[in-house]
Amino acid sequence: MVKSSLQRILNSHCFAREKEGDKPSATIHASHTMPLLSLHSRGGRSSESSRAPASCCSNPGPGPRWCSDAPHPPLRIPGGRGNGQRDHSLSADSFYSDNRLNVTEELTSNNKTRILNVQSRLTDAKHITWRAVWSGGSLYIEIPGGPLPEGSKDSFAVLLEFAEEQLHADHVFICFHKNREDRAALLRTFSFLGFEIVRPGHPLVPKRPDACFMAYTFERESAGEEE
Repeated sequence: MVKSSLQRILNSHCFAREKEGDKPSATIHASHTMPLLSLHSRGGRSSESSRAPASCCSNPGPGPRWCSDAPHPPLRIPGGRGNGQRDHSLSADSFYSDNRLNVTEELTSNNKTRILNVQSRLTDAKHITWRAVWSGGSLYIEIPGGPLPEGSKDSFAVLLEFAEEQLHADHVFICFHKNREDRAALLRTFSFLGFEIVRPGHPLVPKRPDACFMAYTFERESAGEEE
């Protein structure tokens, strides 16, 4: 299960650039935009999810609707402006909250795909927010370029637990640009955690030759295995 791997990511060299100690910053957005996850709301061919979507996801459809053969316009997010900026005319609803995590859902004009802002509380004064796409039983997270925010290792660990325990996700997909300097370190780190490289043509990810996708599949124990 993912919990057995979370401690390994906490000490991963992928996060070696983080400095020790807390800084008095309030909220850090790990990913303001999702240029790689260019959502195509018109739909396209997609495969059936390996398991029924979680009950909290209403009408997600079989796999992400934005996995299409048609060209993906840059920064096309359902309900957004299409230019990399959030549509501030749309509000957000509370999705989930506990003592470590506050998740809100952006209200969009597309009810097939849900955009979640996952804010982890590292201290009373410091939060880190990851912007993710929840669709068809899978959670998609873009790893931002440049040095990751201080505390992102703990924040990402909490996010993975949320995906497993609250969303009951089948998969968590991460993506990042192929040309980033720390690409090799990211591949080693997430491969060690159990992520596998997603080959081109996979039905659950958009066609982006400039991006690298990796997937973690949650293992579910069947009733027979528990006996």
